[in-house]
Amino acid sequence: MKRILSVQELKQSPWPGRFTETFGANLVSAFLYGDCLEEGFSALERPWTVAFILKDASATEVDKLKSWSKKALREGVEFSYVFSSAEVLSNLETFPLEFLEMSCRNQVLCGIAPLEGFSPNREALAAQCLREWNAFLFRRRLDTKPNATDYLQELSPLLSGIYYLKCGNYPENRRQVIDAFPEIMTTENPLDSLQNAITKLCACSQLNTNV
Repeated sequence: MKRILSVQELKQSPWPGRFTETFGANLVSAFLYGDCLEEGFSALERPWTVAFILKDASATEVDKLKSWSKKALREGVEFSYVFSSAEVLSNLETFPLEFLEMSCRNQVLCGIAPLEGFSPNREALAAQCLREWNAFLFRRRLDTKPNATDYLQELSPLLSGIYYLKCGNYPENRRQVIDAFPEIMTTENPLDSLQNAITKLCACSQLNTNV
């Protein structure tokens, strides 16, 4: 079975219609989200990841995807997150980094654009960015020779959130992030330089919100 190799091919495939038929009026949005929209993604090597927002995301509703999962994987499509509308609204300040990415970097397959125009609480965003950064440092604590290029994929959502705190808008691509934080590529120890930049920006964002 032929793999789907482009966003346009996926949009023109039977999948949007299948999602609409499967969920009916319960479907709010089905959209591409995550690494498959990052630069360097290869549809020959990894699947397109489709996320969903449903009015009702109960187990009974989510289980409706199971009948399509094997066929989807054969065509290079994978089902990822399924949110209910209520879950999204109640977690905007808990996971602002994820919802900011979802709002700004998606490709809608059917339904409406997810979180269109979402503007995160800057204090909550700064707090999550710091948590994510500290978790990254813990995972990488044994790396003796940090290589910035190796980290860009892993850090992309986090640095996009930091870019938003610095510039007030979401980056269109990875080049914008690198240009905003030249220390990623130009210092011998990019992690130390990023540590300084990230902690200062996050602290400033939290301070300005609290003033």
